[in-house]
Amino acid sequence: MDQPQQSSPDEIADPNWFRRPTRREHLIASALFTGFGVSFVLLFIVLAGWWFRWVIVSLAVYSIWRGFRHLLGAIEASESS
Repeated sequence: MDQPQQSSPDEIADPNWFRRPTRREHLIASALFTGFGVSFVLLFIVLAGWWFRWVIVSLAVYSIWRGFRHLLGAIEASESS
């Protein structure tokens, strides 16, 4: 059995491992979160009369909120560049 390699502290502290997301990555995340949020809203409409749809609409609100936050992150990243 192979032993996992141990990383040195200098290698673990490498800032390239944990860099901030780029503007493009923020825009991709924003589109994904917003798209999922819209699909959750549509699912909420389709599932009329089922109690679990309220959980689905809360997921939609959270997802759209996160998409909005990523959009703000993209704007902030473009301003700082």
